[in-house]
Amino acid sequence: MLDLILDNARIRTIDDSKPAARTLGVWNGRIVGFDADVRSLNARRRINLDGAAVLPGFNDVHCHTAWYGLTLASVDCTALPGGLPEVYAKLEAASAAVPAGEWVSATGYGHRDYGGAYPDLAVLDRITGGRPLFLRQQSGHSAIVNTAAMRLAGILEPGFTDPAGGRVVRDAAGNPTGLVEETAQELVQDLIRPYSLETLVHALDLATAQYAREGITSFGECGIFAGWIGHSPIELHAYQLARERGLLRARAQLMPMATGLHGISAHEADDYGIGLDTGMRTGFGDEWLSLGPVKIFMDGALSGETAALRENYAGRDTAGYLQDDAEALRRLTLDAYRSGWSVAVHAIGDLAVDHAVATIVEAIDTYGPRAHPNRIEHAAVVHDEHLPTLAEYGIAVTPQAAFARDIGDGMNRSLGPERRRLLYRARSFADAGVMMPGSSDRPCADGAVLRGIQAYVDRATGTGDVMGAAEECLSPEQAVAAYTRTAAEASGHSSFKGTLTGGKVADLVVLADDPVTADPARIRDIDVLATMAGGEFTHWAL
Repeated sequence: MLDLILDNARIRTIDDSKPAARTLGVWNGRIVGFDADVRSLNARRRINLDGAAVLPGFNDVHCHTAWYGLTLASVDCTALPGGLPEVYAKLEAASAAVPAGEWVSATGYGHRDYGGAYPDLAVLDRITGGRPLFLRQQSGHSAIVNTAAMRLAGILEPGFTDPAGGRVVRDAAGNPTGLVEETAQELVQDLIRPYSLETLVHALDLATAQYAREGITSFGECGIFAGWIGHSPIELHAYQLARERGLLRARAQLMPMATGLHGISAHEADDYGIGLDTGMRTGFGDEWLSLGPVKIFMDGALSGETAALRENYAGRDTAGYLQDDAEALRRLTLDAYRSGWSVAVHAIGDLAVDHAVATIVEAIDTYGPRAHPNRIEHAAVVHDEHLPTLAEYGIAVTPQAAFARDIGDGMNRSLGPERRRLLYRARSFADAGVMMPGSSDRPCADGAVLRGIQAYVDRATGTGDVMGAAEECLSPEQAVAAYTRTAAEASGHSSFKGTLTGGKVADLVVLADDPVTADPARIRDIDVLATMAGGEFTHWAL
């Protein structure tokens, strides 16, 4: 007897061997067959879906789930309609509710939403009443702090110098403005972290509950336990607790930060470089919770113009910067790779992409391929010369079309008319045979997958322009495949998920309409009726 039969559905399998079906059977958390193979069998539960669309569960391969969950319990300053006065009002109200001496935490600020302006430090000092403030920018690559926070972090001490790969922004007189970029954020974050296990478990509960409502059954947590993006040195423990308590509603591939790896005294014959104690590496874990590639930051973000370009930003006298000396980043990447890790190199600007491609190719040529694909995270400005190499070496790229609506216009301006055609490409990758999984970088962008699919299709910015070039738009079918089949391939998990295929896990989403055949302008409005992970419904709205 089967556990479940879904009948009278429009099933799009994303499996070329059997693209469509009307009936699907589930037993012991896995798909066992379709149509005539299962229709006449008995099942503990049989559901008539009345023509609803069924697709493989969505997989967002690059997001920040713990961070997103924390934002759901934080002061949200994202694109407030009242402008800076409303930002100040929210922060003042939050400060009044915080005991003296404790931190005021907020998130989501994007200077482009406020005419390019940043909060005034004097106003922040007044409204927070001496409490330290940490207001994270939407990109995550910079933050806004007040004087109390800078004093605690030692930024105001005589002789202070910026850390490698970061900057405390100063005014013309040399005084800090309250904006801290890249690694300079850690000076303040280290006063707040580590978060407790219970705080992180609650964040994962909130975040993955929302994922289930959006049809997400898998995700890649892109950077844990170290660096400015980590939340606790025992962050993996929080994921295990969430899973044990039934609060992890989607499969998680966790990407440790390379800066948290350390030298290990192994046998000299092993030529071991850096890693985690016990030798865990990419691939360790199971179908629900596993270690993915190690995350390495090559540069910053386009939205804050810290990403490293070959040439200056349009109308500016800066080209951004690398997170460290190029040779140091190369050595870190090679050390991690030779120790058994696949690598996921954050490279946004074209200069950073140049270094990332060269180093990953060197690693593969020197130490051989990996079972889990190597990746370039974001790959925001990629020249044509790199496309054949990316395809030949099986290097995945994760450009986020989801950025188009909120920051696409600003990034177009930052690159200028000559270079914008290179911005967050998609069709060029697909045409060149480059592996391109779907991702959002949530909470840096809207993470709802159906919105992400539409963004790959239309690339529409907030002003009605297109992000980059219209020639980079994907077809709806390509966009859906990016968030399903290709996402599983890029995660090294295509053997058990990514398509609706007999023997694979029963991870699926039930939709009111099929995004491949629906009106392309309304994909984002399709209702998610149900989500299933491992044969169990994580969301039900039928």
